[in-house]
Amino acid sequence: MMLFAGGLIGGACIGALTSHFGGEFNIYWFVGVLSFFLIVETVVLSYVYEQSKKVDGKKMVNVYMLSKVVKILAALVIVLIYALTVKEGLKLFALNFILLYLLFLGIESLLFVRIEKHFKDINKEKIG
Repeated sequence: MMLFAGGLIGGACIGALTSHFGGEFNIYWFVGVLSFFLIVETVVLSYVYEQSKKVDGKKMVNVYMLSKVVKILAALVIVLIYALTVKEGLKLFALNFILLYLLFLGIESLLFVRIEKHFKDINKEKIG
């Protein structure tokens, strides 16, 4: 829920600021990129959560790194598609994309910390 709410509220703020200060603004691409991040983050967090049930703490680092690599590669594909198809307003698109990427990176980090805390609590209960 935090991912969805934070993504929509943060995305709306970023969209409002860049449309106000940035000039020409393509709302369709912005909504597409925001949707992309919502979908990718949901898949990544689901994968990390499921893997955290199966692997130990040392292997979780690999899971986190894999999720980051997949997210970066998917993001590069979106930027490449925009650059090859639209070609105009690339700076504003890149600015929006980077701001949304950073927004979702922050939300993802907070959620990863919560997942880690949850599993530490579970391990303490098993031990104690």
